[in-house]
Amino acid sequence: MCGGWIEYGEEHAQVIEIDRGDFLRLGVGGLLAGAVVPATAGAQLAKPAPQDDDIAFLSFATVAERASRDFYRAAAKAKATGFTPGERSHLRRVIAAKSTHIVRLDGALGADAPLTEDFVTVLPEGAVKTKARSLALGGQLEALLVSVYLNGVSYAVDAGTRLLLGRLLAYDAQALTWLRLRGGKASPAGLASSIDLEAAAGKLDGFLSTPAFPD
Repeated sequence: MCGGWIEYGEEHAQVIEIDRGDFLRLGVGGLLAGAVVPATAGAQLAKPAPQDDDIAFLSFATVAERASRDFYRAAAKAKATGFTPGERSHLRRVIAAKSTHIVRLDGALGADAPLTEDFVTVLPEGAVKTKARSLALGGQLEALLVSVYLNGVSYAVDAGTRLLLGRLLAYDAQALTWLRLRGGKASPAGLASSIDLEAAAGKLDGFLSTPAFPD
C-alpha cells in the first residue's frame, strides 16, 4: 500500500486506499478523475490587465525581449560563429518565438507600449564573432530576463499579467538552459534569484541606444 487520500462527502470523510500497482497503472490523471477540478480548468487564459507596477514589468520585458531577439538574429546571421545547421535552425525558432512574445507584451501594454524607434539594440563589438562569445552574451541576456520574470510573478498585482510573465519565465528558462548546455556549462546548483527592475534596467541599458534621447 503506497498511501491514500481523504474524500470529503457531505456528512463524513472516507479514506480511499490505493496500492502501488494501481497508482502506476492509473497514473495521476486517472486517480484524480473523480476529484474536484477547479471550474476554470478548461477556461480561456486570463488576459493581462496590468495595474500600477505591472506596467513597469511589462515595459521592461518588451524592451529586453527586443534586445534578446536582436541578439539571436545577429548570432543566426553571423558566418564564423561555429554553430551547426541544427543550432542555427534553433536560433531562428527562438527569433520567431521572441517576436510573438513582443507582440503579446505590446498588446498587454496598449497605449503604454514603447515605439519601435524608441530603443535600438547595441551589441558589444565582436559579440557574435565566435560561438563561445555568442553563447556567453545570450546567456547573460536570458539570465536577466529570467530574474526579472521571477520578480514579476512574485509581485505583479494582476493575475493575467502574472500568468503572462510566468509563461515568459518558463520559455526563457528553457532558452537559457539551451545556451548553457551548448557552452558546456553545468546546471546551476541552486535556485534562480530575482532582480528588481531598477537594477535590471541598469544591466540592460548597456545594450540599448535611445535615438530620440541622445546622451
